Amino acid sequence: MVKTKLFKAACIVLAAGTICIIPANVMEASRTPVTIAGNTSTQKMKKKVTAKNKVTVKKKENSVVINTSLSEKDQEKLFKQYKKYDIGKKDGILYYKNKKIRCFADIYSVQAVNEGGGVLRNSKSIYSYFNEDGKADICIEREDVNAGESWSFGKIIHQWKSFENVAFAMPEKVINKLLEDSIKNRNYKDLENLIPFAGKESINNAAKQMLANGDYKMIETLAWNTGTDVLGEIAVQLAEKGQCDVLQNITCFIDKKDLDKIAGLLCNKGRYNALSSIAWAIDTDTINKCARQFAEEGKYDALCNIAWAVSGDAIGEIASYLAENRQYDPLINIICFLTKEDTDKIAVQIYEKGEYTALGDIAWAISKDTLEKIAKELADKGNYNALMVIVPFLA
Repeated sequence: MVKTKLFKAACIVLAAGTICIIPANVMEASRTPVTIAGNTSTQKMKKKVTAKNKVTVKKKENSVVINTSLSEKDQEKLFKQYKKYDIGKKDGILYYKNKKIRCFADIYSVQAVNEGGGVLRNSKSIYSYFNEDGKADICIEREDVNAGESWSFGKIIHQWKSFENVAFAMPEKVINKLLEDSIKNRNYKDLENLIPFAGKESINNAAKQMLANGDYKMIETLAWNTGTDVLGEIAVQLAEKGQCDVLQNITCFIDKKDLDKIAGLLCNKGRYNALSSIAWAIDTDTINKCARQFAEEGKYDALCNIAWAVSGDAIGEIASYLAENRQYDPLINIICFLTKEDTDKIAVQIYEKGEYTALGDIAWAISKDTLEKIAKELADKGNYNALMVIVPFLA
């Protein structure tokens, strides 16, 4: 099974007026210095952000992680500007209104052109900060790189105070740490913002921990991005624990081999409704095998639950078996899944047994030619009581 990693999207208006949905990974923060295409209006900016001129600074002190390509001097310019927005620095720690900041990013956008000629905006980060001891999450946005020339990075035009806005600018190791803490503390308010930017191993571990915690419903949130093998193990345990609603909601992400194992578990535990809910994803041979088993064991409700997913040949064989053993109630319930040819064969089979009431119960599904032939024979024999059972379906 191929799975696509789920990302948030941003709505962008192209130059031609068309709206474009851009995945969040396209708007990913620059975790290495950004190189801007050269032209006369951006040469001053280029000196500030080109990788050739600056080396990315990644610092970790007292649980603080800083990611920037700016020199200490340029960083001082940033902090002078931050004061206006109640952001200050003391002993290497960032504060917002005297409250320790957890995640902070200073971002701007650059213009890009897609293959169709539409204009996109790629968000970049010139400075990001993380302190696991902090509480506040702050993001500030600057003018585009081609905006005013009064200062190389443009003026600040927006400020947000939510993790949703700053998450994309955090290094993956920071996101992984936050995801680990979220699962450990069972505090899932930022889970959907963390998942698109977390590492695969971290997501797999988070899914396993949720299962161990008994937070079954939350597993659905991670299913898009959880590794196939890990999700298969989780799905089997969900089936064993009777968490069939969650299992149904993540079925589309489960590998076929794991689904076969789950089908066997559900059959053995008598969870036939759950089996029916995921039957669309289970291998046809496996479903056919289950259906034949149900028919032979007299588990007709279970058979009727999955009849819609059984192959045409198999359901025809099962229907014939039911007719032969005079099991007409389950036969009536699955007759709509038979081909006209199989239905006519069974109709003749029932007629020859003299089971006219059962014949009348399935008369609506019998072809007109076969029904007329049976009616003529009944009339010739003078068996008008049996004839009256099928007459309404001859019109």
